[in-house]
Amino acid sequence: MTVVTTSRKAAHELRALARHLAFATGARYLPRGKTGLAALGEEPAVIFSREHGRVRFQVVEEGTIVFEILVRKVTISPREGPIVRTLRVSDQSVYDVVKRYCEAELVEATESFVVYDGQQKMRVVLEVEPDA
Repeated sequence: MTVVTTSRKAAHELRALARHLAFATGARYLPRGKTGLAALGEEPAVIFSREHGRVRFQVVEEGTIVFEILVRKVTISPREGPIVRTLRVSDQSVYDVVKRYCEAELVEATESFVVYDGQQKMRVVLEVEPDA
């Protein structure tokens, strides 16, 4: 099972992104606190962090970052319609990595994004930097 967490001392917004992703994928949300990457264990982990004002989405395996993307824009809005328990990804390189850790669907779009339905009827849209 995958763990979803944040960087240490994460802002409320990052913790919300992580909780929504854990809910959408059925992964376990772990409040990071002082836990180091190595202490996350052998489970793969998705980590949301912020660097220079930008959100970073990282995948960590056995304490090593194996994939990361920059998020250009985050939109959290009320969801209309039924919940979808699949990540919808429009970028092929992101899809190839994400599908290893959770159910994902490749969708066609002109922009690069990841969309997932979170808690409390919310929908999260991560506009990602292509090839970042």
